[in-house]
Amino acid sequence: MACASFIVHAAAPDEITTAWPVNVGPLNPHLYTPNQMFAQSMVYEPLVKYQADGSVIPWLAKSWTHSEDGKTWTFTLRDDVKFSNGEPFDAEAAAENFRAVLDNRQRHAWLELANQIVDVKALSKTELQITLKSAYYPFLQELALPRPFRFIAPSQFKNHETMNGIKAPIGTGPWILQESKLNQYDVFVRNENYWGEKPAIKK
Repeated sequence: MACASFIVHAAAPDEITTAWPVNVGPLNPHLYTPNQMFAQSMVYEPLVKYQADGSVIPWLAKSWTHSEDGKTWTFTLRDDVKFSNGEPFDAEAAAENFRAVLDNRQRHAWLELANQIVDVKALSKTELQITLKSAYYPFLQELALPRPFRFIAPSQFKNHETMNGIKAPIGTGPWILQESKLNQYDVFVRNENYWGEKPAIKK
């Protein structure tokens, strides 16, 4: 099979097997290669999400407001979301993730939003405030990208950061990386405690 091939076949009523030329990587949501973008999107989620028509809809954030000058944005987070290990996803967890990304700001300099953010803080369990240098019109669109502004359980940081790796890929998404064997396979299983619509298959 050529490296560029992508084959899907039914292995069982509740699972599928796919072919991909490389492993999905450690799945650090805040870094790039060797982390495979499609797999990061299976495990980690954004505050807001792109739709096929180009619009942005609420996701982990259910609503937001911004100051008149466009520099201060306040997001109201869903209160029914947990990481796949049971840790709560709240504003402080979200803020810790933003800070981890910004601590490695130079790595994300290609994305202007990483340069625009000057402060992120939790106002309450469900209120997250992000302050920008100036009004930035693609703010929501860049938050919706597959990386780096996605969320891993803070307990999986290494030394309170993610720039040098993570302990395990624990996100809020519909899938959990159950097992990985280099150059052989990766196994994802359905997150049975997922807050949204669960995948139709288990594995």
